[in-house]
Amino acid sequence: MKRFPTKFALSIAMLLAPALYAGQQQAQAASIQGCSPEVEATVWQDDSTEFASVSLNGKELLTFKGESGYASGKAEELAARLQELLDDRKFDASEIVPARSGSLATIQQDGNTVLSFESDSPDDQTAAETSWKLVNSIRLVFGAPTLPSSYLKLVDQAEQKTAGNSTFSGQASWYGGRFHGRKTSDGHRYDQEKMTAAHRSLPFGTKLLVMNRKTGSTCIVEVNDRGPFVADRVIDLSRAAARQLNMISTGVALVDCLVLNRQ
Repeated sequence: MKRFPTKFALSIAMLLAPALYAGQQQAQAASIQGCSPEVEATVWQDDSTEFASVSLNGKELLTFKGESGYASGKAEELAARLQELLDDRKFDASEIVPARSGSLATIQQDGNTVLSFESDSPDDQTAAETSWKLVNSIRLVFGAPTLPSSYLKLVDQAEQKTAGNSTFSGQASWYGGRFHGRKTSDGHRYDQEKMTAAHRSLPFGTKLLVMNRKTGSTCIVEVNDRGPFVADRVIDLSRAAARQLNMISTGVALVDCLVLNRQ
């Protein structure tokens, strides 16, 4: 099978100086630190079927197949839209997350869909898996942490919405220090080195998968206390959980939470 590059090849020049990290989580294109991402569409023929792939810095992201002109058109369209996304001054690789809308694979940033496309690749990936793979490839190029495969559970739950309040997102904080050893709302002694959390309404004993949106780190905690009592925060984590999520120094972090069980 002979492969040859299509006439459509996009180079994205994003040579930016490293940004100063001063408390604001703005990786943006500056996090590339001299690396120039290159999006390419490549097309080849196998018997009567046309294949076309989209790659980022030589790494194949996904492949389309179909009649002549169909696969190449899909690949070139996606490559062009990826260029637009990466060129956008508001783009922040550390903030993009995978999602899906029906059969469409989508990429979201700050809760908004910034890219959507048909994920009819021949490797039987689901739309969410295709988006996850694409998001992580982009994150790697920009030096941002990749998202664990467990995030696909969040995508699936958010799409199906079959379990009520099964997923929620927002700011998380952590508590320890003077609270260590005090009684929690469920009557036990608070141990800052155990994987626990405070939530305003979830039943005690509820287990949550929590993911730090910025770092991709995950942990599982059990609700045993009430809080947080700050308006913009959705969960208060133990010191041990915060350490696993790499948020000790920042104090707060944007997290996605998936309810694993309800008591």
